[in-house]
Amino acid sequence: MRTSRALARSRWLPVAFVAVAFATDCTSDHGALAARPRAAGAGGKAGAGGTAGGRAGAGGTSLTGNAAKGGTGGTTADPDKHVEPQGRSVFTVVHGIVDADRVAWCFARVRDGVSELVGEPLPEGGIGYGQSFSFETLPHVDNENDGLVPFVIAGELSLIAGLDCEAAVARAEAERPTPGTGGSAGRAGASGAGGEGGEGGEGGQNGQAGAEDGGAAAGGDAGAQGQMGGPDVPNAGGEGGAAARPTPPVLRVGRLPGLPAGTLDQGYSLLEVADGCLGAPGFVDARSDAICGAGYTPTAGSLTAELVILGRQVAAGMLALQALHASRGSSDLGVRVAPPADSVQSYMTIVDNFTEGALRPVDPRRDSPNTAYGTAEPGFSVEATSNGNAVYSEPWEAIQKRSGVRTLENGRGYTLIALGPSYRVEDAGFWNPPAFGLIDNDPAP
Repeated sequence: MRTSRALARSRWLPVAFVAVAFATDCTSDHGALAARPRAAGAGGKAGAGGTAGGRAGAGGTSLTGNAAKGGTGGTTADPDKHVEPQGRSVFTVVHGIVDADRVAWCFARVRDGVSELVGEPLPEGGIGYGQSFSFETLPHVDNENDGLVPFVIAGELSLIAGLDCEAAVARAEAERPTPGTGGSAGRAGASGAGGEGGEGGEGGQNGQAGAEDGGAAAGGDAGAQGQMGGPDVPNAGGEGGAAARPTPPVLRVGRLPGLPAGTLDQGYSLLEVADGCLGAPGFVDARSDAICGAGYTPTAGSLTAELVILGRQVAAGMLALQALHASRGSSDLGVRVAPPADSVQSYMTIVDNFTEGALRPVDPRRDSPNTAYGTAEPGFSVEATSNGNAVYSEPWEAIQKRSGVRTLENGRGYTLIALGPSYRVEDAGFWNPPAFGLIDNDPAP
């Protein structure tokens, strides 16, 4: 488990290994769900159409304070000393997965040590990159006594329309490429036999040899890195005759870290951002660490989640703001609001410097009205910074359109979320671009 992150890493695993297992080097992070190791049960096999993973044990995360420091611009000087008041329990999830267009969530409840997928995929039709949905309760889940294991399903979501989560996850898992076969119908270009180096894709240069698990040698390093088109868009050809992007399986599924019993009933506004990459045959690039995060492979992916407690304290007539770093491919960043170039207004800093998984300031900044941030004015933008310099920016209008947050109201709190690959990755490929998400800290379910 990460030492300065809110949640443990979770790789793209078969359903048969849905046991909620955690490492032992766990500490806490602010206002977050810091990991505390508990005994984890063995992962049972999931029969065709059966329940996911058998036993999940008691592993999970528990609510604690924050032991990590960093970031400025808040109303609490020492994040260790901020205690978030309890109130209504609400859970918000955000799609920040780098190599998926739309995703739907499924949830397995953990009761008496047994994990069972319940309910239907949410929301209907899934959500796009940077979008979110919230809920207070889930069908068939007892917030007070059940644990929860989230799953994300990406791809052609029409294929799971009308299915419950048990069947939907099984359907997506059936599309998982068999190691050594080169993926679904050889979709990763000309794959090598038995792990031998595959030929580069058409026009591809620097072809990858012997991809993971002896399968799916990628058809060139992104076709000389000329891939174009967004995730889940089949055969989006690159410019200048570059190789067509390998088509991923029609469905992909990944499991996120589990929440122990009672997490959803502790009176907090919880935010979970799914980030990293699911992975797929041929989803290879020389800059994979900057795109998907360290340790990424096409077969294992690098899927994880950032899980934090949002601040809900506000001030009359003022806008309350926080920022969450949820970009696995990025190093330290800052987040600020920039006025138009010809404006006499100053930058409004949310956080000067914070690391992946951190929510800053822990006690939301709430000393200025929305007019100071220009949330409804043309020309104002939100910038990600590195060493005090802007590295990418988006106008408020674009962020609000993506997230579905129409207005930022005084007397309410919001969190900006840094998503996607590193800002250094400027071209298009199998990945989504760097972007900001935006959520209400106390959303209506």
